[in-house]
Amino acid sequence: MNVAAMMPALPSLGGVLALAYLAGAVRGYCGFGFAMLLALGLMLVLPPLEAVPLALLLDLITSAGLWRRAWRLADRDRLRRLIGGMALATPLGVWLMASIPPTPLRVIVALLALAGALALLLGRAAVPNAARELRAGTAWLAGVASGLCQTLASSGGPPLMLYLLQQRLPPAVLRATAILFFAVSSSAALSGLWLAGALHAQTLTRGAWLLLPALLGNALGQWAFERSPPRSMRWSVAPLLIALSLWVLARETLLR
Repeated sequence: MNVAAMMPALPSLGGVLALAYLAGAVRGYCGFGFAMLLALGLMLVLPPLEAVPLALLLDLITSAGLWRRAWRLADRDRLRRLIGGMALATPLGVWLMASIPPTPLRVIVALLALAGALALLLGRAAVPNAARELRAGTAWLAGVASGLCQTLASSGGPPLMLYLLQQRLPPAVLRATAILFFAVSSSAALSGLWLAGALHAQTLTRGAWLLLPALLGNALGQWAFERSPPRSMRWSVAPLLIALSLWVLARETLLR
């Protein structure tokens, strides 16, 4: 069998493998950020309509090992309402994803990730003591915002985390709730993108190449979380998102 013939059509394969490892480590440690980081990096070498489904697919597969523990720790009442809002927004996100041309879509994805990262970085988190009383309407709105951004740009993390950080949840509960939300959100987005014809055999081939480094990074992040949970989720992900977003925007500006 010719191994070279099995190589996916991915420029800079070494850099993409490293990116998958880094994104896995970030998500294993924080519970979110994988799809955003990977999609932004992949958009440097792939069109958004190919990069986003690939990032969502790997996000779903590599998070599977975290689901069991997350189910025990998650705030299920908030999770149900967040998922309800996400379900309302996903069809719109799929339609926009399939309708917008690649260049403006790449800029939109980068701007959404940049805005979310800045909001996450600059926002004030509530001190995690007693959890706030659940307000169903606010949770549904957070789910709508996160579901739309997740489907359109793999950037559902900042809206969700901005909401969860205000709920005074312990870091382990916050992380578990985010893990389960994004498992459901990624599944819904992938189903919609598949129906829209955005999932192909090449997506699976590329995913197979990136799966191992993503899983290794995920295991490293989980190991680090067990030994030293982050005091602030925002400092773990936001700087990386800002750097990648600015990189994508600069590249689009220079290529025009």
